[in-house]
Order: sequence, then C-alpha cells, then structure tokens
Amino acid sequence: MIAKLKKNSYDLGIKLGTILFVVSALIYMYDLKFFYNGVQSLACVPIMLGFGIYSIYKNKKLQNEIISFKESFTAYFLCIVIGYFIASIGDLLIFKFIDPEAGKIINEELMIQQKQMGELLQQASEDISKQLDDMQKYPRFSYRNIFLNYMVVLVINAIIGVFPALIFKKT
Repeated sequence: MIAKLKKNSYDLGIKLGTILFVVSALIYMYDLKFFYNGVQSLACVPIMLGFGIYSIYKNKKLQNEIISFKESFTAYFLCIVIGYFIASIGDLLIFKFIDPEAGKIINEELMIQQKQMGELLQQASEDISKQLDDMQKYPRFSYRNIFLNYMVVLVINAIIGVFPALIFKKT
C-alpha cells in the first residue's frame, strides 16, 4: 500500500513540475520582469500548495480515509520534491541553455534592486559592493543558486507541509 501512495505522490509531482515549468515558460515568453518582481514566485506558491494538499487528499482516499501523519506528510512533501525539481530543471534549461541572455538580464535587474534596497536600508557601501560581487559571481540562474533555491523551497515546504498533514491525518 505504501508503494501505491508514493507512486500517486510521484505522479502528482510530475504533473506539478510540468505545470510549474509551463507557467515559467509562459511568463518567460510574456515578460522577463515577472521573474524579478516576484510575480513568477507568487504564481507558483498557490499551485504548489494546492498540489501538495491534493496529494494528501488523494492518498487519504486510496486508504479508505485513514492516513497517518507520516503518510500524510510524505504525500505532501514527495509531490513538492518531484514537482519543484522538474521546475528547477526547466529554469536551468531556459536560462542556462536556451536563452542565457535572458538570465543575465534578470540577474542585472536583481542586482539593481539589491543595490537600491541596500541604499534604502543605509547599508555600508562595502557591504553593498560585496553583495553585488556575489550576485555577479553567482548569478540567479547559476547551478549553485538554482540548487540553493531548490533547497530553500524544500525547507519552507517541509515546514508548511506539517499543517495540512496534521489537518488530514486520521489514524
């Protein structure tokens, strides 16, 4: 039965990843500014949350409405892990291989925003320079930053996933 639950979460994760990739591709085709003004992230959050909760719900149905916290959390988290992995690979393909110039434009805009934010917060110019140097050395769509972003999203979803897992569990 556990293998069936994991397969269901895996399948939903593939669908989630495909949708997230399509959303990113559509936003990429429409306007790059949505990547550096937060719209792309805001568009993906409810989709990920919805798929995670649906994964729990679907797995609960497969087990005749009885699901433990561990199974519930696993259903949520496995769906997110697979889905966001596919989305991250999609970002890598678009901004590293298909159109690296777009990745550079996004990174430059993020650097401008970072500089403005640092000045607004009255940070020392050396600190701002260091941050900008780091952003130039490790652009937004570098392998390192895509991996770090993936890990941050997983940690955040591990925390968020506890709540629906608690709500849906029934032992």
